[in-house]
Amino acid sequence: SAYLKRKAPSDSLCFCVPPDNLLCQMDQRDTWDRFYAAKGDGAAGPRHFEWFFGYREIAGLLLTHLQGLPPGPARVLDVGCGTSGLGLGLLRDCPRRLRVSCLDFSPPAVATLRRLLRESPPPRHPLSRLRCHVADATRLAGAFPPRSFHLVLDKGTCDALLRGPRGPGRAGGLVAACLALLRPEGRLLQFSDEDPDARAPFLERAGGVPVAVQEVGCFGGIRYYAYILGPRQGCDETEEQQRQMHHHA
Repeated sequence: SAYLKRKAPSDSLCFCVPPDNLLCQMDQRDTWDRFYAAKGDGAAGPRHFEWFFGYREIAGLLLTHLQGLPPGPARVLDVGCGTSGLGLGLLRDCPRRLRVSCLDFSPPAVATLRRLLRESPPPRHPLSRLRCHVADATRLAGAFPPRSFHLVLDKGTCDALLRGPRGPGRAGGLVAACLALLRPEGRLLQFSDEDPDARAPFLERAGGVPVAVQEVGCFGGIRYYAYILGPRQGCDETEEQQRQMHHHA
């Protein structure tokens, strides 16, 4: 695959396709630790690194989903965030109160994102907050209570898992875990360059829910899509007990 760098804001880099030396190891933490450690050593200081495209390309889609939610704080999870600017962009632009969680299993990536957070302007809503978490996206059940997020974002994480050993199984587990974190009115937004003819059936099998598809745009000669999934219907007693335990902890 080609290593394509696309023009992006001065505080970020955007690569549409990963370099060849990453393609076979994209599900391994050591790979990303080395990758983000190298990116964080630049003389220019910390910068966002975006796979596929940046926040600006999907800001309208994300803000529309958030504005359509019932009143009250909105909880957002960026799963496998790396050093993406999605969370900070929402914090800067969204007029409603947000509680954003950015999760990645690479400590160097999370350390860089925390530095960028410290240097970022105040959130648009004075009570909005962003927290960074070092955790494995394939083990979400232990990181957050069930049915606690209004919006879960996956930009490239499922794609990375699909390239590794046991790819479809692990990626399917990620999808199911993300859906388990959604509130009844919540949505999972997964972004990918994979054609809907292939990705939509995979997501329907993995999630057990219908999938809506929206074209994001064509960047660097590659067409990208947003795959939108709602939560599974029904909330069993065990999930509700877990949610209450996390809430009172």
